[in-house]
Amino acid sequence: MSKNFEPDKQFVDRLEWQLASEFRRAGRLRPAAGRVAVPRGVVAAALVAGVLLTGVAATKAADLIKDSWRKKIELARVETDVKLKEARLASLREAAGAAEARVAAGLIDQEEYLSLKLAGDSAALELKRSVLGREEVKASGEMPRDELYAPIVDGRDFVSERLKVESEIQGLGLKASERRLARVEKLAALGLVPVEELAGVRAEIAARKGQIGKIAERLDLRRRFLAGEMTAQDVEIKDRISAAGENLRRALARVGSMREELKRLEALEATGMVPIAEVRQLRYALEAAQAELNLAVLEKDVLEKVK
Repeated sequence: MSKNFEPDKQFVDRLEWQLASEFRRAGRLRPAAGRVAVPRGVVAAALVAGVLLTGVAATKAADLIKDSWRKKIELARVETDVKLKEARLASLREAAGAAEARVAAGLIDQEEYLSLKLAGDSAALELKRSVLGREEVKASGEMPRDELYAPIVDGRDFVSERLKVESEIQGLGLKASERRLARVEKLAALGLVPVEELAGVRAEIAARKGQIGKIAERLDLRRRFLAGEMTAQDVEIKDRISAAGENLRRALARVGSMREELKRLEALEATGMVPIAEVRQLRYALEAAQAELNLAVLEKDVLEKVK
């Protein structure tokens, strides 16, 4: 026991005198000149029990105060985020409205208006996600949790709700990429853009589709966890394996693309069309990408052995 809680002799003597006085007032004992013989072990035990109970009560009170302040701070954060998202959405919608009027007047093409409208739709979904976070903080008093094994809060599955919003956001991004691909394909057919740009847009589309598929997998894992079909550990490992597989796929694609680009630059450098410094810079970047690929392979291998 900490020495801070050990009663000294003077305190115990005073406590014994007070106990004797109380017993005399109640008429339970005859007046006596001496002190009541209360064993010091009992006095110490009573004192320690009181201190401990007081400490528990104080701790609980401190926890309540702490939780109250935490909730205020976290709520202020999400409220700020919501306000920023609202302002951005209002700005984009105003810009889209002005662009629509200019399209009707023949001042700009339809593509500029569609881009602004798409940005506005995406901002609306971002706002929706922020509002979900605010509602979760109000219900739980803590920052929103996105783990697939996070508990239901006030009867709502905020994790799944946010995942569905994220899927919608990725869907809008996919739509934008597909529209961009159609434009780039027309320009590539006329020889106005390099083939690399076309490949880049196609890779972007593939990445968007991969993200949408990944979200669908996470939603299924979440459903199975809530249904009691999987433990929290099983869900986490499965989710990490899936993420590691996606990281590995992206790393492989990046390394492959950079190797092809390096071959092209080396050929141009041999003819003096590009400086050697540019080739060296790409080599360094390729080494970094290869290191990331090795890490992705290791991570996936470790997780596969854990499951």
